[in-house]
Amino acid sequence: MAFNSKDHSNIGEIRPRFRLITTCEPAEVVERLENITQSDDTVLGRKIYDVYYLDIPMQNRHYWSPELRVSIEKNEYLEGTYLYCVVGPRHSVWLLFVFIYSFLGMVTMFGGLYGLAHWDLGKPTIWIWCLPFMLMVILGVYVTAKTGQKKGRDQMLHLVSVVYHALGESILVRK
Repeated sequence: MAFNSKDHSNIGEIRPRFRLITTCEPAEVVERLENITQSDDTVLGRKIYDVYYLDIPMQNRHYWSPELRVSIEKNEYLEGTYLYCVVGPRHSVWLLFVFIYSFLGMVTMFGGLYGLAHWDLGKPTIWIWCLPFMLMVILGVYVTAKTGQKKGRDQMLHLVSVVYHALGESILVRK
C-alpha cells in the first residue's frame, strides 16, 4: 500500500487503493461510517448510491487534501461486505491532472511524430525538440503530483484510520 511508508512497491501510484472484507452488512457499514463522521469533526462523510465519501472539513482543507472513496458491495457467496477504498485528490484536482497529462501526451505524440518525420526526410525542423522538452514537462507534472500527495499524506492516513475505527473488529481481511 502506498500509505504505508515501509512499502514502496508501486512508486508510480497516484491514487492508492486497498480492499477490506468485513462481517457487517452494507447497511451496517454505512451506519457505522455515518456515526463516526457525525461524532468526529475532523472528517466529513456523504453517501452517494453505494459509495461513501470521506473528506476533510473546509477549514482544514488545502488544494492537495485527499478524499477517501469507499465502494460498498455485498458479498454474494458469504456473509459480509467488500469495501473497495481509493484514496486520491478531489475530483476537480484529479480531472485537472488527467486533462494536463492528456494534453501533454497528445502534444508530445503529434509534435514528436511531425519532428521525426521531417528529420527522417532530412529536412531541418525545430519540432524534433518537442519530444525531450515535453517529456521533461510531463516529468515535472508527475513530480508536482507526488509532492502534493506527500503534502496530503497526514490527512490521507487520518481518513484511512477513520474507516478502520468505524469498522473496528469486524474487519476480516485487508488486501
